[in-house]
Order: sequence, then C-alpha cells, then structure tokens
Amino acid sequence: MADPYLASDDELAHLQKLSSEYEPEAAGPLVGERQSSAAITTQYADADPVFRVKTAALPAKYAFFRTCRGDGHCGWRAIAFTYFEALLRLGDVNKFGDEEARLNSMGNLLDHIGYSRDIWIDFADGAFELMRKLADSVQAMDGAAPDILLQTFNDFNESMSIITYVKLLASAWVQTHADDFRHFVPMGDVKAYCGNHIEPSKCEADNISIAALAEALIKPAGFGLEVWYLDRSPGEEINRSFYAEPTDHHQMPLPNPHMLRLLYRPGHYDILYKAEDIPQPIQQQPVPAQPTLQVNLANYSDDFIPKVSNVADVMTMIPGMYPSTNFGQNWASLSYDFSPSPAPQSQVTPVQPYPSVPTPAPPVSNSQLDFIIPSHASLASQYNAPSHHSIHLDQSPLTLPIHPAPPPPVSIDRAAPVVVERGGPFRPSMYELEPGFGSALQVQPFQTSIFRNSHFNTAHFMNPDFQPEEWCPDGEYATGNKGRHKSHSS
Repeated sequence: MADPYLASDDELAHLQKLSSEYEPEAAGPLVGERQSSAAITTQYADADPVFRVKTAALPAKYAFFRTCRGDGHCGWRAIAFTYFEALLRLGDVNKFGDEEARLNSMGNLLDHIGYSRDIWIDFADGAFELMRKLADSVQAMDGAAPDILLQTFNDFNESMSIITYVKLLASAWVQTHADDFRHFVPMGDVKAYCGNHIEPSKCEADNISIAALAEALIKPAGFGLEVWYLDRSPGEEINRSFYAEPTDHHQMPLPNPHMLRLLYRPGHYDILYKAEDIPQPIQQQPVPAQPTLQVNLANYSDDFIPKVSNVADVMTMIPGMYPSTNFGQNWASLSYDFSPSPAPQSQVTPVQPYPSVPTPAPPVSNSQLDFIIPSHASLASQYNAPSHHSIHLDQSPLTLPIHPAPPPPVSIDRAAPVVVERGGPFRPSMYELEPGFGSALQVQPFQTSIFRNSHFNTAHFMNPDFQPEEWCPDGEYATGNKGRHKSHSS
C-alpha cells in the first residue's frame, strides 16, 4: 500500500497481528561452547538496575554457562544436553547401558498413550546411538566424548530426533500420572494439554514439562535438576524457580548428586555450571630430553645413550661388574673402533694397583687386541664365561699384564688374606675394600666346646689334618684361667 494513512481497518489489524507475532530469526549454534558467566554481566551492563545487580553477582556462584539457540526448543535442548553431559561427568561406562535399558523399558508408557513402538523407536534410536558412542569413548579414554556430544547436538536432524523422543517421554509421564498434573492444566484435560503444549513442534518447555522430565528422565538416573530465574523481583541474586533432587528406594535424598542447572530468562533457557562441575584438565608436563651418558674407555670417547637393549653393555663398563646369570642371557660383546686421531684428554698418572708379574706377555698385533676379563674361581659356577672384547687399534704394539688366577679357597683354621686380582683395562674403584679386609676375623679358630670335640677341629684325631696340641705348663697353672686354650689364646 502506498499510503498507510489511507489503509482500511482490516489492513491495519493485519499489520498489528504481524507485528505482534514477529520473531527474529534465531542465530548462533544450537548448543554453544562453555564460556565464562561474566559475559552475561557484560550483556546486562546497560540494562535495568535490578538485572545489573543480579548478573553482577552471578559469576561468583556460577562460573560458566552455555548458550542454547532460542528457536522454540531451547528448554528441551538444554535438559537433554545436560542429561548426557551428566552421564559423562559420572564417568561410568556401565551407566550408559543401564540408562539405555531403563529408557527402553519405558516403552510401555508410550504404548499406554497410543504411541506404538514403530512410531517412537526411530526417535529413540538417536538417543541410544549417542549413548553408545559416548560409552565407547569413555571406555577407550580418548577424550573425544565431549566433542561427540557437542557435535551431535549441533547437528539439527540428530538433535531434533533426541528432542522429539524427550518430548514423547514427558507427554507419556504426564498422561500416565494425570492425577498429579490435572490441577495445573486448563479444564483438567491432561491429554488435550499434552497434545497442544508438549508434543507439537516449536512448543517451548514450561513448568509442567520440566517437572515431568525431572520425574521421568533426570531423577531415576540419580541426577538433580534446578532452574534459576533471572527476573525483576527484589533481591541481589537470581531466584530458584524449580528444584528436584534424586531419592533412593526409601524416598531419602541421595548424597551429593550431580545437578543439572538451567538459567531461565523470560522465553529462553541456557545452561549454568558451577566451578566444581567442570573437571580440571590434566596438565601434561613436558618430558625433559635425556642427557647423553659419557663413557670413557682408555683413550676412547663416545656419546652413549642408554636404551633397554644395551643396559647390559653399560653394566660391563662399571668396575667390578661381570656378566651375571641374573640377567638371563650373556652380554653381547662390544666392539670399539678407535679413531686414528683421538680427542685430546687430560694427562693422568697411571695407577698400578696390582704387582707386576715376571711372566712376559705374548706380543700383540698392531691391528687387533684381544683381552679377557678373568672371573674369580669361587664364582665360576655362578657367572658366565668371560666376554671377549675386540678392539681395533692403529698405533704401536702394546702389551698388557696377564695376572694369574686367584689362589684356591683357604680352609677355616688356616685362613689367610684373600687377594682378588682382576685384569683388563679398568682401574679399581675407590669404593673397593682393601685386599685382605676381614681376614683378621677368620684367623681365630672357634673356641666353643662343641667345635673342640668335633672332627672339624685340627686337634681332633678324626681330622684329616690332625695335629696334636702342645702342652704349655705356664698355661696349665696360670691363675684365674679355666683352661689352657683360653690362656693360650689370651
């Protein structure tokens, strides 16, 4: 029309109706990312003073929130999303299977209100499929479950399938418990109310719908539900308009249940979180690089990085360590190739811990040097054969002292200092005991009466090394002594 002032009354009434029924196009994700609730405070910074005061106090109690698209399904979407999110926070893989079986058993309620299984199972499969995906992710511990949940609810077809199933559950609960809701619906007609305010598309969740979902979906799962209302009522904080907590079989409240929290602003629902509702991410500490192990052998220097496969080779480089059967296998022999121009090293006075042996060593070829690490004779039954180490040299001939094998074990009554000799290119460790350490404890024969009368005593006639004891008159008549053995040994 060219001139609105010349419009008829019918045209003006039509324009008024269009203006009253106008709804802005919904934008943004169906379910947004979790963000700080300080964004709500910023949003109401220039609004009504009551809103400014209440939203300013909101972040102190509820640290985070999540937006839902206001397309007429935000309330249903917020409840369905927080239900699956609470299952994730619980972290029990078996809980997903239990909930699927419980919801599947509620098919009898849907059959009672006239919805056969062929009608509602297609919508229920969307919810059951999401449960299985989340259960597999939780069991695999891959950390992908929150992303799977968010992507599913941001897919319009998948999310609407779940929302439709949730609506049918609410309608079935209200109609099968008509006595609990009859006084809250117009004319007490529960079936008509469900057909006009719950089941149709773009029908926002109201108090009756939320109460029905709390009883049918939330509380049986062990969760609680509360709705916080941001309005112009007096006060400095938002008001709680709905609260439901789970109970056990004796109708006693469950301790510390997971709570599902919704923020209601006239005509719109969002999701609220407390700080303790958000699991803290595990901080991955960077693994420091393993430093290289410097191994010096004679004039050889090499950077060696210990690995599982060469731990045994490292042990052979420690003075006093020999191949042992404790490792299960013989240690592999080492082959070192010397550089013709080795790196300069500090001059150290060589230490000669062992006496020289007059026996001359055989000449060694200037191209290859073979040496054997001798093992102690008394440990021959416990240790493997000594390893042969092959070293290729490009230098003048060398001779290494070949030490004789250690003496055989000494008997108890004639104990002598045991000298342990080792050959090879290793210097003795500063922590090795001095030769003959502890031998002073072995030279004293046993003086107990049991030992004196046994054949292990050399004074006993049954001992192979029998030697009679000599009589000492001074010891026989010594004052204060009970026997010649004690006086002789004193």
